[in-house]
Amino acid sequence: MAGKIRGEQIKDDSVTGTDVDESTLVLRHVYSVKYSKSDNADLAYTKWNANGSTASPGVNNKFIMPGSGSLLKVLIRSTSVMGSTEISLHKSSDGTSDLSTTPTETQTVNVSSANTVVTATFSSANFSANDIIGLSVNPTSAHGNVDLTVIIEMDF
Repeated sequence: MAGKIRGEQIKDDSVTGTDVDESTLVLRHVYSVKYSKSDNADLAYTKWNANGSTASPGVNNKFIMPGSGSLLKVLIRSTSVMGSTEISLHKSSDGTSDLSTTPTETQTVNVSSANTVVTATFSSANFSANDIIGLSVNPTSAHGNVDLTVIIEMDF
């Protein structure tokens, strides 16, 4: 994304007025995802625009990306102590009905306290325009009531 204008450049006034060309903006987007799963510690695929999770990827686990970009961070908070927890980005391109079960990138965080935010920072979780993306969460202890804030940077 070299040569692109990022939101923080406009915020700190290093780029202003006629310098701003909307076609070169790289913007961050924030999404909220939540689910409840107290029966086990099995891997769960989160749903977009619906509460809940599933054991395998399907129609409610995917979100179409309107531009190329990357997953920057996932903030996670649970009512349970989830322990060592893997958070993964999954994706697929046109022609594939559901997300790949092979993650694009996985970050492991320690959710060692209930009701406390932990941040997973991603470094190579990239996607292309029109890809479908989704998240999975795989803790060592029961999930509980889980809230995730997903921060994505897109170039469109």
